[in-house]
Amino acid sequence: MSSYDIYIFFLCLIVFTLLTALFSVMLIMLVRFYLRLVNAGLEDENLKIEYEKNKTESNKPSTKVLGYIASAFILVVTVAFFLTFAVSLHVEIKNNSKVEDIPTMKVVKSGSMATKHPDNTYLVEEELHDQIKTFDLITLHKLPPEEALAKYDIVAYERDGNLILHRIVNIEEPNERHPDARYFLLQGDAVEFHDSFPVLYKEMKGIYRGERIPFLGSFFMFMQSPAGYLCILLILIALVATPLTEKKIKSAKDQRLALIIDEPESAEPESEEEIPVKE
Repeated sequence: MSSYDIYIFFLCLIVFTLLTALFSVMLIMLVRFYLRLVNAGLEDENLKIEYEKNKTESNKPSTKVLGYIASAFILVVTVAFFLTFAVSLHVEIKNNSKVEDIPTMKVVKSGSMATKHPDNTYLVEEELHDQIKTFDLITLHKLPPEEALAKYDIVAYERDGNLILHRIVNIEEPNERHPDARYFLLQGDAVEFHDSFPVLYKEMKGIYRGERIPFLGSFFMFMQSPAGYLCILLILIALVATPLTEKKIKSAKDQRLALIIDEPESAEPESEEEIPVKE
């Protein structure tokens, strides 16, 4: 993360903390107000209706099945969300690092490989249809030996802190100007001109072999942003606060139901005996 990203992160964290505190106070006030209504008996009719409804529906197999499905769905979504967050962190940490034996996922942040520029006729002639669009999630593999790199391979290299993914369009073998290294000339498929500087093998980070998931990188980009981090914090707070709140409300309802259900119905006053009238 850059210094600007760190600044934005802490600014968002402060705002998020203040909003969370305000939301927590409001939630506590609402829960306390509802508990007062329950304890005062003002919700008795609603509690009886809810009790009868739950008693009737609890015996239906379909209701139990739907409950299990809903719980499983929430669990799967939550686990998937946190796994995605963990993967996005891994992608961010490994963003500009060299790929080793384990392939690494990267998010494409540029459109320089998205289409075929009309002047790049070699793309049609060589049937090179492996273009990469912005926000695609791709897999980079470990670089082969330098002598194994060939023309039209797609490689990633770092320049000024940015990871660039371009195609090799020419290889200049060692000569008098550079006797100790091969020069690789790279170009984006959607760009008319090749890069203005040659790339050395030691500057390359990995090679692309055609594995990509379209547009999934946009979600990863969001998860790597300060807003994504704050969403994770919000979900964690909700996962903790919701069960505690529901447990407290359920306990108060159960206690009140135990009183009003066991409470005997008030008997009607006996009618006064008729006093016989003497004729």
